Amino acid sequence: MTDSQFSQARVTHKMPFVDAVKGQHLVERLERYYKEMFADAEVTVTGIMPLLARVFGAAVESMGISYLIAFASIGVMMNLLLGSIRLGLISIVPNLSPIVLAMAVMVVAGVPFDMFMMLVGSIVIGLAVDDTIHFMHNFRRYYNVSHDAKEAVRHTLLTTGRAITVTTIVLSLGFFVYMFATMNSVFNFGMITGIAIVLALIADFFVAPALMVLFVKSQKKEEEI
Repeated sequence: MTDSQFSQARVTHKMPFVDAVKGQHLVERLERYYKEMFADAEVTVTGIMPLLARVFGAAVESMGISYLIAFASIGVMMNLLLGSIRLGLISIVPNLSPIVLAMAVMVVAGVPFDMFMMLVGSIVIGLAVDDTIHFMHNFRRYYNVSHDAKEAVRHTLLTTGRAITVTTIVLSLGFFVYMFATMNSVFNFGMITGIAIVLALIADFFVAPALMVLFVKSQKKEEEI
C-alpha cells in the first residue's frame, strides 16, 4: 500500500507465532532485505511481531544474566553451608543438569521458547537447590560419623531421599495438572516444569551421590600425598 504521492509505502507480512529467538532473526532479515532493496529509502520495521521480538529478546538476555547471578549466589551459599569451596562447586552440577536436560526435552518435543518457558528455569532452580541442600548436608553429617562415603550415601537416601521423593511427587503432579489445559503455552509450561522437577530428583539420586563419592576419594588421595 502506498500514499497518493507514492512517497511512502507499506508492506505487510503475515506469519504464525514462532519462537521468540526465531522471530527476532526474521525481523532482522526482513530489515536487512528491504534496506538492500531500497538503499535510498528510510526503512522502518513496525508491528506486533517486531515489538514482541524485541521484548522477548530483552527478556532472554536479562534471564541469562539472572541465571548467572543465581548460580553464583547459590555457589557462594553452598560454600558457606558445606564449608568447602570444591564441594560447593560440585553441588552446582545437580542443580544445573535438570535445566539443561529440560531444555533438551523442549528441543526434542518442539516446544517453543516463550514467556511461560522462561519461568521454568527459575522455578526448577529453587526446587533443585532445596533438594540438593538437604542431600549434601545430611551426607556430610553421616560421613562425619561413619567416614564411609557409600554408607553415608545409603543413609542419606534412606532418610532425606524419602522426603525429597514425596515432595517431588507432589510438586510434579501439581504442575502436570496444567497439561489438562487447552492452551498450548500452559500445557507446555506444566509438562516441562513437571519433567524438570522429576529430573532434579533423579540428579540428586544418581549424579550427586556419584560426585560425592568421587570427591571423598580425591580428598583421601590428597591427604595421603
